[in-house]
Amino acid sequence: MAQSVETTAPRKARSPIVRALFFLLGLICLALIPLSPYVPLVPTFDLILLAAFSFSMSSDRMYSWMVNHRYFGKVIRGYRDHGLTMRMKWIAAVGISASLLVSAVFLTDLWWVRLILGLVGLYALWFVFSRPTRDPSTV
Repeated sequence: MAQSVETTAPRKARSPIVRALFFLLGLICLALIPLSPYVPLVPTFDLILLAAFSFSMSSDRMYSWMVNHRYFGKVIRGYRDHGLTMRMKWIAAVGISASLLVSAVFLTDLWWVRLILGLVGLYALWFVFSRPTRDPSTV
């Protein structure tokens, strides 16, 4: 039997339009999860967390379903309760760096867009490495 955990979203967007956009983003992430093993640089882990976040901002029912799901719930609770392994952090860092580098080199010639991409990348790397680090044998 599935163990029920926190079923209410931590916060919700106030605007119905913003809630609808978050709900749509959550559905898109759910739809992309089965494709993620076949698409380079789109990890399943990220899509699950983005979908959970999107639903937390839009729908208590969908957020509860994700957190209590047999597979998704395990991923979400593992991240929320225990953090990331160092291996997960380095994989994320490589993915972030590669995607932003490709974008900066091939998709724009504007120096200020490259600067923004660099700043976004630095923030993303800081965010990933500032999360709690867990032992791979935990959970």
